[in-house]
Amino acid sequence: MSELTIWLVIAILTIVQGFFLSVAILVKSKGKNTANILLSLFVFLISLSLIGRLSYYFSSVGDTFLPGGLVDIIIFCYGPLSFFYLKNLFDGKYFPTWKDYPHFIPLAIYSVYFFYRLLWPQQFENSIFYSNMGSVYFFLELLAIVQNAIYIFIGYKLVNDYEKRIVKELSFLPQVKYVKTFLAVVSVIILFWFYGFVSKYVEGLQFSTVFTYNFVWLLISFLTFLFAYFSYFDSDILSIPEKQTKYEQGYFSADFYDSLKDELENVMNSEKPFLNPKLTLSELARQMGKNQRDLSRVINEHYQKNFYEFVNTYRIQKFKELVQLEENKNYTILFLAHESGFNSKATFNSAFKKITELTPREYINKITS
Repeated sequence: MSELTIWLVIAILTIVQGFFLSVAILVKSKGKNTANILLSLFVFLISLSLIGRLSYYFSSVGDTFLPGGLVDIIIFCYGPLSFFYLKNLFDGKYFPTWKDYPHFIPLAIYSVYFFYRLLWPQQFENSIFYSNMGSVYFFLELLAIVQNAIYIFIGYKLVNDYEKRIVKELSFLPQVKYVKTFLAVVSVIILFWFYGFVSKYVEGLQFSTVFTYNFVWLLISFLTFLFAYFSYFDSDILSIPEKQTKYEQGYFSADFYDSLKDELENVMNSEKPFLNPKLTLSELARQMGKNQRDLSRVINEHYQKNFYEFVNTYRIQKFKELVQLEENKNYTILFLAHESGFNSKATFNSAFKKITELTPREYINKITS
């Protein structure tokens, strides 16, 4: 089987997978999750883009500009769509307004070129653009690379900002590892793409023909579908908690907050809500019949901790109690961590090390030596 045949088979399978995922995500979201509706649209458009890539090999006419050029518009939608998706995923419902027009400037530039060439071919052939097609393609491809690189950077910032904010409201960290991995791998691909782009114009640079324009976008499309696949089957991505309202300065006396602090400690020790691995600040407030902002203020000011750190303190104490019981000596550390309310090994190890300055294994060796 030739290299071209392999490429075509992979591309066709990826397209089929993409259309299936776009429908599956849309059905699962049931019209209620804006982020996943955007993700469904994202995957659908990229599937169309790959069809355009294949048109170069199956077109019966010499000019493949129409099918190929039309779907290339999607390349300039890739960055803005990823931005709106992550914005909805991490910050709740977000709809583009007229203030978001800068996101579509590269798309507008390419669209002007495309429709000018498509609708007025004779004028185009007599224009300065036709006589300088090399420069036109250079500018458009460089624009696409720069645009997508900028949105990768924006994606990193959205993830980091979300993680910094969410520890104030959740007792667990949502699994954003897929987002981070996706952004990291796409970053590497774009670097290869940029090097391949530069190598076409700088004499002496050698670059493998593997990372051609088509293959780069096949990889990015495949990664997008892979991310969508994990999003579909991982509820931590599909249902990241909505942004909570920050507490404001209260009007109650210091005695009120001292009393609330005592009540909070009583609930944590007697009812042990921290054993729920998905405990949120709003849920704890409802359980206690208290205002979420007042509860947040008590945790922040009296304990000098965010909600995430506060709850994990109780979980680690519970783990210390469990690990010292004789009947638990045959259980694994991970099992006891789950029994203490942690939802993942990574979260447990990180929290344990931060609070005790020891790893779980070091702590166990210390108390058993």
